[in-house]
Amino acid sequence: MRIELVEPERFTRLLQDRYDLKSIPEIRGITIDSRKTRAGDLFVPIVGSRADGHDFAFEATEAGAVTVMAERDISPLSPPTVVIRVPDNIRELGALAQAWREMYAPRVVAITGSNGKTTTKNLVAEVLAKQYKVLGTESSYNSTIGLPLTLLRLGKENEIVVLELGSNRPGEIAYLARLARPEVGLITNVSETHVAHLKDKEGVIREKAALFKALPPDGTAVVNLDDPAVASMETPARRYTYGFDHPADVTGRYEEAAASGELVVGTDLRIRLPQTGAHLAENTLAAAAMAAHFEVPPEMIKDAIEGFTPPPGRGEIFQFDGVTVIDDSYNANLASTLAGLETLLRLPSEGRRIAVIGDMLELGRFSEEHHRRIGEFAAARGINLMLCYGPETRGTYCTALSAGLEAHHFGDKSELSHTLARTVAAGDVVYVKGSRGMAMETVIKEVFNH
Repeated sequence: MRIELVEPERFTRLLQDRYDLKSIPEIRGITIDSRKTRAGDLFVPIVGSRADGHDFAFEATEAGAVTVMAERDISPLSPPTVVIRVPDNIRELGALAQAWREMYAPRVVAITGSNGKTTTKNLVAEVLAKQYKVLGTESSYNSTIGLPLTLLRLGKENEIVVLELGSNRPGEIAYLARLARPEVGLITNVSETHVAHLKDKEGVIREKAALFKALPPDGTAVVNLDDPAVASMETPARRYTYGFDHPADVTGRYEEAAASGELVVGTDLRIRLPQTGAHLAENTLAAAAMAAHFEVPPEMIKDAIEGFTPPPGRGEIFQFDGVTVIDDSYNANLASTLAGLETLLRLPSEGRRIAVIGDMLELGRFSEEHHRRIGEFAAARGINLMLCYGPETRGTYCTALSAGLEAHHFGDKSELSHTLARTVAAGDVVYVKGSRGMAMETVIKEVFNH
């Protein structure tokens, strides 16, 4: 990760004042990756599970970093380098972001949820940008590192900041909300994700609900009435609601087509979606509700959404030599995988429906049950072939096989790719899904050169 500062002189003064530095070279950017360092950067090494960024401080200064934030001694460094010693780099990066955010007065929108938060965040940013000067989270910069880096990109020209808040441990949403001070919050939905650390669905609900609790009394909670857990969350803010199945401030109706779909917002705003799938319609309705709250005209909402390109690996549909491929490889949990398999079942097919499934990670004690449920669902709904990769999907494979579905399990991803390449034929529809750590997009690259 690396960001370019929009006001380097002002940020440099912030560092001087905060750390009582007499002189410091102008900081032009901030990086946590020594390989991405440019001249004039502040290098913030992160201690991770696989590597300690402090070990690469010399390389960063050789590449042009003029200041290094460090938790321990990192000499020797390429001169002249200013070293700022702090007890915790991640927390200090957050404190810097908080101080930077306090210098400005944007309207901050924060979005979280178990599924669809990145797509929803991108949709919201696109729609609001039709009428406002918007700063949005790059990619999935939603963590205790990524969100501060996003805030540090803030400049005086930004009227609205659209942030994505991610979490896999208790307290992270509340911490990120303290840094960002959102005026408007949206929680897409709640399901059993990251339960390895959040323990169970109730733990997920408590964690996500921290966003609504952090909103000010004069703020707004944009509430999904179709998710009972979200609908029942408490907030001091005003509630602005949306939903397909309940009376709400903004209502929607989804009409599915073969390769896309149409969302009807309210009574007469018809929006052509860029791809099929009820999950995209849900994300789009959330974005439309947010846009309506900010009084974006309907024609601008329609124009932004119809020109929207979903993020890679989140339900993209493409054709390759007569084969329809659904790339849903970016991440996975039970709810999103079942929704994706529904899309696989609904797309027209002259051949077989093939599910390529990688492990769903961070499920803790729920992992075995959730992976079995994927196999049960696929077999019950008539999917023709299932190819599974990773130790956790052995339960998926065994359950599907015992229910009569043709299924194969692989410990080697390349072997899975070779099997799929030999098996797939024109007319087939292939769905690819797995958690981020499984990198299932490599199967698509190997087999379909996409």
